[in-house]
Amino acid sequence: MKFSIITPLYNGLPHLPKCVGSIKAQASDKVCIEHLVQDGLSNDGSVNFLNKYYDQCLKNKNYYFDFQSKKDDGMYDAINCGWNRASGDILCWLNHDEQYLPGTIEHIADMFNKYPDVDVIYGDMIVVDPSGNSLAARREIPLREFYVKHDFLYAISCTIFFRRALFDEGLMEFNPKLKNAGDLDLILGILKEKKKFFHTKKYLSLFGVDGENLSVALKDNMNKEMKEIQIKHGAIDNFFVRKLVKILRIIERLFNGCYKLDDLSYLYAINEKPNYEKKTYRNIGSRFTYEIVEKKMKEKNVKC
Repeated sequence: MKFSIITPLYNGLPHLPKCVGSIKAQASDKVCIEHLVQDGLSNDGSVNFLNKYYDQCLKNKNYYFDFQSKKDDGMYDAINCGWNRASGDILCWLNHDEQYLPGTIEHIADMFNKYPDVDVIYGDMIVVDPSGNSLAARREIPLREFYVKHDFLYAISCTIFFRRALFDEGLMEFNPKLKNAGDLDLILGILKEKKKFFHTKKYLSLFGVDGENLSVALKDNMNKEMKEIQIKHGAIDNFFVRKLVKILRIIERLFNGCYKLDDLSYLYAINEKPNYEKKTYRNIGSRFTYEIVEKKMKEKNVKC
């Protein structure tokens, strides 16, 4: 099974080599990896790194790496460009400050083979600071269209994998005018077509947070886009309906054990080879809001 992984990029150093390494390590005799970086004319040295890395990867078995560096209209436009170049059976994207945990792609391949009627698979994630230290262990529940329309998209992009058939049907094109909530629009469009989603109860990825994705300006625009997208897809614009949905989702997460503290042990890629650093933590909670994460990062004296 062949996976095409797109990484949209603009000024991604120093996290980019770690992301690249975590993807390279997924290749095996069981899965073939096509990693396509779509760069928006970075000026921080990222393109120099990509050129050198490309030369190193020309003869790798079951692993193909390529990149383009050209002007784009933001992250979602870059992902569209990457998917249009992709040739894999499974499509996905991974941002430059995120990582796949070892064995993730083989696990997803097994799940798609086991459930041939499933169109989209997503899983759980670990939220980490810029040094890979755990901030939250995010476990989720099955994706429900009513929840997503009236609360938020709780399937996070770094854990989502799509069958290529969805792309061929025209269901996987981002609206490039959206800057922060394009994945919400994409997923609601797929849910509207009654495609089948499957949640695997496994940590698949490391979701990085730093000063950029903690910014107030970003959150304000995110909330604005989310509301517009949800109404477009048929949400009931009512305070009490939204509150009820939030309560129902919390109850379902509670009964599924999503709020239990968890002990974590995972490998954090530190370069493109990749070399790994082992991280071990006890009693990690699941709560993930930007305010909570920002507070934890300040307590650990992590620059944000």
